Amino acid sequence: MQYGDWVLLQDRRGRNYLFRLEPSARFDSHRGSIPHERILEAGLGGAVSTPQGERFTVHRPTLEDYLLQMPREATPTYPKDAATMAFLLDLAPGMWVLEAGSGSGGLTLYLARAVGPAGQVWSYETRPKHQARAQRNLSAFEDWGNVTWLGADLAQAPLPPEAFDGVALDLMEPWTVLPAVTPALKLDRFLVCYLPNLTQVIVLLEQIKDQRLPYLLERTLEVLHREWDVRPPIAHPKFQQVGHTAFLVQLRRVRD
Repeated sequence: MQYGDWVLLQDRRGRNYLFRLEPSARFDSHRGSIPHERILEAGLGGAVSTPQGERFTVHRPTLEDYLLQMPREATPTYPKDAATMAFLLDLAPGMWVLEAGSGSGGLTLYLARAVGPAGQVWSYETRPKHQARAQRNLSAFEDWGNVTWLGADLAQAPLPPEAFDGVALDLMEPWTVLPAVTPALKLDRFLVCYLPNLTQVIVLLEQIKDQRLPYLLERTLEVLHREWDVRPPIAHPKFQQVGHTAFLVQLRRVRD
């Protein structure tokens, strides 16, 4: 750990504080402040306290920690959904994946990490402000140089045939880009759509049937995490829960 790195402080109640370490800077809380120098000295897995006795443990932030607190132009894909999309796409290091839109870069980060430095992510976004934010968020946290940013409409994009091992679509009307995307997806590989409401899911499946697109519907699901507050001998579900965020539709490309 060194100056310039992201660090996460966690208090005794499990609340997290994310920031970069800077020379001569201080972390301020309602129970006092701590010089960044002392945090650096404590190191990862260590602990620091304010003069008033408030104790914090020191950690390297996870991708989930960063995604939930990073700046945004659009609502980011929740970590539970982004991780599941990477799983549904069956991604591995060295693969190529196509994404639209870039949003705030949350899903991009998960895809880039899944395919690794030897892989490639092509990220399409029609809104320059959103894509600029996604670029900044990615480069600020973890940038392997494996993301190609494209400010264009995916529906009109000239894509190389059967070049991609997976396609991730976070669009209001993903069916509008399917004719352009389908030839670029390898046979027997997956396309996953992120859709906030069930009406979009139904329209998507109707459009696939009407356009006679070569996809099998593998599954439609929503990812629900139910966290528990366990402090023996007391245990109960946490009062604040993240409920529905989106439906994920997994499609498999087959021969025409």
